[in-house]
Amino acid sequence: MSRAIRLTLFGAFVLLLLIGALSSFVVVRVRAPFPQTDGEVVVPGLRAPVEVVRDEAGVPHLYGDSVDDLHAAQGYVQAQDRFFEMDVRRHITAGRLSELFGASQLETDAVVRTLGWRRVAEQELAMLSTDARRQLQAHAAGVNAYLSSRSREELALEYTVLGLTGPLPAPEPWEPVDSLSWLKAMAWQLSDGRTEELERARLTALVGPERTAELYPAADLETHRPVLTTETTGSDGLVPAAAALPAGAEDALARAGAAVATLPAVLGGDTGAIGSNAWVLSGEHTDSGAPLLANDPHLAVSVPSVFHQVGLHCRTVDERCPLDVSGFSFAGVPGVVIGHNQSIAWGFTTPYVDTEDLVVERVRADGSVDRGDRWEPLQTRTELLRVRGEEEPHRIVVRSSELGPLLSDVDAGLAEVGRAGAPPEAGVEHAVALQSTALRPGRSMDALLQLNTAQDFDQFRGALSLLGAPSQNVLYADVAGTIGYQLPGAIPDRGGRPGHLPALGWEAGAAWRGLVPFEQLPWSRNPSDGMVVSANQAVVGTDRAEDLHTQPARGWRSQQLRDRLTELSAGGETVSPEEAEALFYDTRVRYADALVPPLVEVAPLEPWVADGQRVLERWDRRAEADSAGAAWFHVVLREVLRLAFADELPPDLQPDAGGRWMAVLAQLVDDPDNPWWDDVRTPEVERRDDVLAQANLAARKQITALISRDPARWEWGRLHRLQLEHQTLGSSGIDPVEALFNRDGPGLDGTANVVDATGWSPQRGDFAPVSGPTMRMLVDLGDLDASRWVNQTGVSGHAFAEHYVDQTELWARDEMMTFRHGTAAVRAAARHTLVLVPIG
Repeated sequence: MSRAIRLTLFGAFVLLLLIGALSSFVVVRVRAPFPQTDGEVVVPGLRAPVEVVRDEAGVPHLYGDSVDDLHAAQGYVQAQDRFFEMDVRRHITAGRLSELFGASQLETDAVVRTLGWRRVAEQELAMLSTDARRQLQAHAAGVNAYLSSRSREELALEYTVLGLTGPLPAPEPWEPVDSLSWLKAMAWQLSDGRTEELERARLTALVGPERTAELYPAADLETHRPVLTTETTGSDGLVPAAAALPAGAEDALARAGAAVATLPAVLGGDTGAIGSNAWVLSGEHTDSGAPLLANDPHLAVSVPSVFHQVGLHCRTVDERCPLDVSGFSFAGVPGVVIGHNQSIAWGFTTPYVDTEDLVVERVRADGSVDRGDRWEPLQTRTELLRVRGEEEPHRIVVRSSELGPLLSDVDAGLAEVGRAGAPPEAGVEHAVALQSTALRPGRSMDALLQLNTAQDFDQFRGALSLLGAPSQNVLYADVAGTIGYQLPGAIPDRGGRPGHLPALGWEAGAAWRGLVPFEQLPWSRNPSDGMVVSANQAVVGTDRAEDLHTQPARGWRSQQLRDRLTELSAGGETVSPEEAEALFYDTRVRYADALVPPLVEVAPLEPWVADGQRVLERWDRRAEADSAGAAWFHVVLREVLRLAFADELPPDLQPDAGGRWMAVLAQLVDDPDNPWWDDVRTPEVERRDDVLAQANLAARKQITALISRDPARWEWGRLHRLQLEHQTLGSSGIDPVEALFNRDGPGLDGTANVVDATGWSPQRGDFAPVSGPTMRMLVDLGDLDASRWVNQTGVSGHAFAEHYVDQTELWARDEMMTFRHGTAAVRAAARHTLVLVPIG
């Protein structure tokens, strides 16, 4: 948000504070968007009444007589609960944020327009099945029925606040393509190929290939098992092993990476903290004799949370009306994304498969691009970016090669650094294109909608065969006792070319040969050990993992889950739902095993530092909120990262708290003379113990300032406190506005790279969680109504509404709610019933 907008907004807000009738004004404005939850309301387009039954948490279960009516009602209810979030999402994906928030968002809009998310979604709409298009249209009609019944200020308090800065246009009608576009944003957030390529290339240019390799340690797939082994997978193979690079190619790729050094700042976003846990256990290992399936995606900590809970139920489930599904949806998207129906359950985690390539292109002034043996014309189009408060739109020209849009055209700085490689010939410049499966139209919406009605493993796989982007690990269980796994998605076949560095567009192999056939993607049905565990680790073993992945998780979370499940089911014992739920809250810090001993053993530089070392020595290596050892460990860990790498890496390449950097440290502590320990800014040669001693001293000073001099008062939760930030206005910089929408919470258990994954960022200056379980779900296939779930915030997006953050307290103290599905259970727990009726 620009400074001018902030000042205007602040002035308007202060003016309102001086209005004598402030109290009544605020009450009216705050309460105006709250939804009607009882009685009857006419909804144009319905063919028969739909009941909206809400429980004590406000979760809506919808009952209707047709799939179309249910999707229309879902659109209406999503708009009731979260229309502002939906509106912001469609402005993001269309590259139109400047129309809501002003010129400060022009750069973001330019990037999104260049990527063309909405253009791809428009192409996808035409590719979908007739059923999917009809359901999308029904969903849009439900959203629009709600919009037509309310003024802008009655839709969301955010519109009232934004209106203080000047006129706002009325929200436009919802369109099916608005729903499809959000899948593009999700695919972008859940992919990191471009990030790794940029970082590896820049690091190689800075410190050389050997030292760069030390910063990308391979996962130990013997100690930390992949999702599938050769014995459990149904795949015959993926792409061939990467071929050796010709002499000089690494230098060229490094220069290509340096050419796009500023791209992350232009693209925005950070996938480093994104991850998920999921596991499924067969009935032979459970108390009920039926499978248990658990899932908790780790995304940004925010309010409202990413997910909206819902149930969609045909009153009579048959071929004409087959929908009977409950779970977590995205506001603005029809159906359930993660959840279960009457027969099957499924959960998602991110596999970090490599679905993107940055391509350095040679472009002539006449608008043609080098293909080695020929020059081909670029495609061009003009985009108009409209800005709130400005009469004339901004114009950008988007250029694309057949490999993808030229991201370097978005920012003059990118075009300039694109010349950092070997000097091009006269009239030729370097540009940077993005080749991405998410920018190819596909049928992912068909996959999600068909998944909602799949009844067995074959239908589950059939639905997922249509999924293009984002690619996901999908775990499965059904009431008949089958468990399984499938990796779906559009995954490039590079023909042996490595995908971890940018490609050169004028060389053979830059273009993908095609996509890996679905039949060759890894899958499993009823593995012999009766479990599947996926926590972002490698999907398959070392012989194929490097061809498939960017940087999967190291395996600390997945192995902890697998070990605990194995322990619980050892010797013929079975696992109860209570024991299964407790796994969500496991805080064992496995990577601390390598880091703690040298931190404890190094000689302290001052006597009082030994206090912290003694606390660390007694630590049980669990990140509990009340743990003194966890508090000391994280403070000293941040100092080790800073002292080891700040001297050689630029700010945007500094370590985060992700698994890769913990693996780097775990290797470095076994190599006391490694050059990374040396501070190149000093004449002395520092070694490991020099750095660890300095880190202990700095940590002792910091923890004294942050908490207390007395170790008895140290607690991790005093540093690791929940801060829920509104997705847009929560970072306005205006205290009264932020106070309206943001919410603070308690100190949390967990940390990065543990099962209870509440990640933090060393670059923020504090230890507040920046990511965490956006929801938790445990499905009991023996008794669906005994299942459990919880959302990070609540179903409502309306500040001060009853269900804005009513689930946060449960979530923060490691508890869950009953996840009801059956009609009798839902109606027995009903608190409100709204009937949506057709006209006439």
